[in-house]
Amino acid sequence: MKKWLSLALAGAFATVGMPGLALAADPIQVGVIANLTGQDVKTSVQMSRGVELAADDINAAGGINGQPIKLIVEDSEYRAQEALNAATKLYTVDKVEAAIMFGGSSLMIPVAQLAKEQGKVLLNTSSSSPKLGEYPGTLFSILPLDDILAKDLGNLVADSGAKTAAVVVPNNAFGMGVADAAAAAFKEKGGTIVETIAYTEGQPNYRADIQVLASKKPDAIITCGYGDDSRTILRTVRELGIDAPWYAAYPSILEVENKDWMNGKLSGVDNGGYSQGVGKAVLDKYKAKYNEDEVMAHVYYGYDAMMVLAEAMKKSGTDAASIAKTMPEVVKTYEGASGKIVWDDRGQRIDPPLDVITYKDGKFEITGTRN
Repeated sequence: MKKWLSLALAGAFATVGMPGLALAADPIQVGVIANLTGQDVKTSVQMSRGVELAADDINAAGGINGQPIKLIVEDSEYRAQEALNAATKLYTVDKVEAAIMFGGSSLMIPVAQLAKEQGKVLLNTSSSSPKLGEYPGTLFSILPLDDILAKDLGNLVADSGAKTAAVVVPNNAFGMGVADAAAAAFKEKGGTIVETIAYTEGQPNYRADIQVLASKKPDAIITCGYGDDSRTILRTVRELGIDAPWYAAYPSILEVENKDWMNGKLSGVDNGGYSQGVGKAVLDKYKAKYNEDEVMAHVYYGYDAMMVLAEAMKKSGTDAASIAKTMPEVVKTYEGASGKIVWDDRGQRIDPPLDVITYKDGKFEITGTRN
């Protein structure tokens, strides 16, 4: 499976940035780190395709001052050590000045440290631990960190009328970041957290962790997660007869286990802004190129990461120091597929467009906005 996916994507990316009919100059290499095998592959592949779509557009428009973009894609296998191996290869062997990465915070944080030590640039398209704000000048995030989005998630739960809530999250940097920020916001509005469950990922069954919720009877459950673990958690809760509504950070990355049971019961906060001009154009290109209708937000994050990086390269050069210095200036006038990007002085996204999305009739729908 790993070999097939790697080869499939490598084949796709091999056509991106190769000296083409109109671009004969040496290509500018950009690294892409994604989990092409392991967990949450679908989301990661969509992020990579978003990067590829942007590279297509850049090259079609003449590249970076006449030089085409060439993507070098490495598989992290969704493991921290493999992510470090991939980044080391890109930065030291391939000599890329910047890499775009998909992965959880447990992978992103050590790679961010490596990028800092190497004096390179890392663009984050998926991770949201507040600890990622500790790498100003080398790490730049296309999505907001948990202290922004999860705070709004806690407010959403309180606004729903819930007085009590339980928190069910993976015991990792992503999960605990969401738990802390969402719970704090919920409590600030008068809510009470009746139980916090931080589960160990990869278990075949979560009954021992979850069954305490049956006696707590929360008005709502605050969660985050992805892949097989989220599916197993939801199945366990259904089997235990716990019927509270779920509120999630990035609900579309959860794997819905039972469509009928979950219908109208799962909602949450996700980054928005995709329905405006650039986002709509990217959606159309994605459907045309990949013949796939189910598009996740990470397509837009990958697209914006590549475009912001390219604009900085065009303006001031392709070395890491110039890129890092120029990207904050570039985003001030950049209208992205994920809306306008505003960074704080750490290169972390603030004040993003946020949508409320709800699972209805087998798919997620935008049912509101938060700003």
